[in-house]
Amino acid sequence: MVNFPTSPFFPHWAKGVAEVNHAFGFMFLTVKKVHASDISAQHNCFLLPRDVVENKLIPYLTHQERHKTRLLNIHERRWRVNQQTSYSSDRRNYDGLNVSVYVKGGWRFELLLTHNEESGDTIIQGNALELLLRFDNIKEGDDVVIWVMRHIDQVNYKYMLSFCFVKIDWSLMIAATELRLAIL
Repeated sequence: MVNFPTSPFFPHWAKGVAEVNHAFGFMFLTVKKVHASDISAQHNCFLLPRDVVENKLIPYLTHQERHKTRLLNIHERRWRVNQQTSYSSDRRNYDGLNVSVYVKGGWRFELLLTHNEESGDTIIQGNALELLLRFDNIKEGDDVVIWVMRHIDQVNYKYMLSFCFVKIDWSLMIAATELRLAIL
């Protein structure tokens, strides 16, 4: 039996996704305020906060996953940048790590988790990102809870990294709290 998070920000639909995909290893990453660059079709990337990546995501990833996402030696690269030395010879063209991102209703989108060496940011990107944002109606200023988990990939039967994006509807949470207080 899978142990699901007890947080009110872990939605019922995510439990269904987890059961169907034999998911495990749930971890809360962050609540992210969506910025204009996150929803820009021109940028086509969803930025993950640096402190969250360094303190939570990197330790969660396997050595191989860190290599594919270019997060293997992130601290060493930062030191080199701060020393103003050229590290262009160290650049390799990695495609990134294939990840699944689930949104409301259990809809799954295949994207890439990668590290942008010019900006130093870790991003989720791919052709399906714009569709994901539209499908879940994620707009600038929204708060999105990001969970990470692993599930069994049905194609090659290996463990795959997945994210759940949960858009917070504060008006519903406030209404539920007011209703609870009214009942008491």
